[in-house]
Amino acid sequence: MTNKLNNIVVVGQGAMGLLWYHHLSQASESLNIKLSLLASNQTLLTKDQLNSASYQFTRYIQEQAEDSKLNSQLNYQTSYPLSYSQTTDISSAEVIILCLKSFHIANALKQIAKDINPNCLVILAHNGMGTLADVVKLLPSQQAILTMLTTHGSYRYAPLAVTHTGLGQSDIGLLAGELSLRQQEQLISQLNSALPQVDFHQDIVTKQWLKLAINCVINPITAIENIDNGKINNKNYSEQINLLLTEIIAVSQAESIDLLLSDLQLTVHRVAQSTAKNCSSMRSDVLAGRSTEVDYINGYIHRLGQQHNIATPENTRLWQQVRNIKSTT
Repeated sequence: MTNKLNNIVVVGQGAMGLLWYHHLSQASESLNIKLSLLASNQTLLTKDQLNSASYQFTRYIQEQAEDSKLNSQLNYQTSYPLSYSQTTDISSAEVIILCLKSFHIANALKQIAKDINPNCLVILAHNGMGTLADVVKLLPSQQAILTMLTTHGSYRYAPLAVTHTGLGQSDIGLLAGELSLRQQEQLISQLNSALPQVDFHQDIVTKQWLKLAINCVINPITAIENIDNGKINNKNYSEQINLLLTEIIAVSQAESIDLLLSDLQLTVHRVAQSTAKNCSSMRSDVLAGRSTEVDYINGYIHRLGQQHNIATPENTRLWQQVRNIKSTT
């Protein structure tokens, strides 16, 4: 087991990848860590472009700012140097954080699996569930595979340009493999020094299901209806929300996960309220004509329902509807 976690690679140049890269980079000197970013398009860059790379970051801005002169986010935008990962960075990495769409996780790992040290901590940071089955096939049995769930808001408005749109927290836990207490404590300490609050959970799977339930409601409805998150709380969506959650609870129970309808209803309401003006990730993908993660959200409920012979008509309907929207854009 490695005793230090000082070499970190962030995989993915999307909103969440750049958010974590930025905050880890800002803390790198005090934490004494070496940090790099593995981007999907970096093989297309020239040597000069690789060596002179930079990204734009706009820090989180309180909406209640009194000074009207500070309304423009451009006033907060700053350029920072970017260090791209090389093969040696992958092989020496003690932590690899994959901030990717769920459908890119397995393919990204296939590209680098042969270079990953078996003692490296591999962290999956994506929406939805269902990637683990493919991931464990690509890595040694003892490899520590963790998941990280975050409620921070981040928006990429241009290539290598991101805005931190909302403060949140992150939950992390072990899905497979081996993790020492020392590794756990050091990992949480380093992540908290970069972008707090980060908490470790022994039962991270229940946390995954809670987030999945929220995503199964807010993401497809906002994408299909083309509405901001807050409008989910309108009464005309109440029946549909209850149908979705009731199906999710039935499937979760077959997976030995206990969820309560009243708790999920309240959580969905609170999340929609706290992110009322936000555009969900699935809605953003649909509007931009990109592939969505619906196969790993409502589609995951559909597939598990089939496995357990549990009907999931509402989740299945929304899964198919989002896929049809995507295919016609």
